[in-house]
Amino acid sequence: MQERRKFSRINIRVSVGVMVRDLGDRVFIGTLTNIGSEGIGLLINTFLPQGTTLFINFELQEGLKIDGIEGQVIRSREAEDKFFSAVRFITLDAELKRKLEIYVGSVLFLKKIKPFSTLSDEEAWYIRKISKEVYFKEGQKVFEEGTEGDAFYIMINGKVKIVKRNPQGKEETLATVKEGDFFGEIALLDEGLRSAGAVAFENASLFVITREDFKKVLDNNDMLSHKLLWVFIRTLSHRLREVDKVMADMFFTPIKKGGDQGEVK
Repeated sequence: MQERRKFSRINIRVSVGVMVRDLGDRVFIGTLTNIGSEGIGLLINTFLPQGTTLFINFELQEGLKIDGIEGQVIRSREAEDKFFSAVRFITLDAELKRKLEIYVGSVLFLKKIKPFSTLSDEEAWYIRKISKEVYFKEGQKVFEEGTEGDAFYIMINGKVKIVKRNPQGKEETLATVKEGDFFGEIALLDEGLRSAGAVAFENASLFVITREDFKKVLDNNDMLSHKLLWVFIRTLSHRLREVDKVMADMFFTPIKKGGDQGEVK
């Protein structure tokens, strides 16, 4: 019976440098096909027998690099006119392992958000690569109404209030966003000013994607850009329907007067 994996992994493609000690320190360039905190899947043009010791180098994202980590082949087979090897990390320290677990988990988290549920691991990883994780304390402003919008936010945890000032200058809460929600997407499509503000209702962690980085997606990844634009169109359509419903309730709900319901004046 095949051993069940006890750790999460994502299926992505990254160039990997491999030095094989058992082959006289020969260096190969392969392709990472999947990764978890315990090891990787490696596609390479050389067969590596079970037990082969190698040293691995690749970069997942700026600031997260696997450099000279020792690994051991636990199984190999032919695949895609090359050879696939499952490699287990041997010398991965606890801190780097923790970072990998968090990173892989963050990619899988993006795929659990309903609008992004159709993304592949590779596409979700691309989104994760261009996003930055930011933190806000309770009461801290994420952005203010009337300021230039230049970024889109995805809630990791905590809550954020979307607020707007009424004609009397009093701040009113329009909505509360929580884990798995996103907001500010209009800023990626329109260079106008923010129509509302956002304030941390409690301590919150968010992914932020700038308009500049989103433009890179549009320019370099047609399939992903089409998916994301469709997500935003559907979301905006849904939110407009919600606004229409609120406006309809506001203007067409009869008002009680003298015990009777009358027309709205």
